[in-house]
Amino acid sequence: MVENHEEIENLDEPLVYEIEDLIRITRFKEDMLKEYFLHDPRILRWQRRGKTRGKRVWLAKETRNAIREIMLNEWSI
Repeated sequence: MVENHEEIENLDEPLVYEIEDLIRITRFKEDMLKEYFLHDPRILRWQRRGKTRGKRVWLAKETRNAIREIMLNEWSI
């Protein structure tokens, strides 16, 4: 049974984010998202493309954690 797993994936949560999802989640416009997050190596490592010049997507859970890390550790209060 799955009871031994510390974390059970919620099937309602997306596996990947599209750029529109990141805009909605962060409330940043696309140009600001690119400036602050999308060029960061911690975000780039979770970016995937199906084909050359294909649509970009980001692994949801990992990208969300990376954005949180950037905001908590590098943005001043």
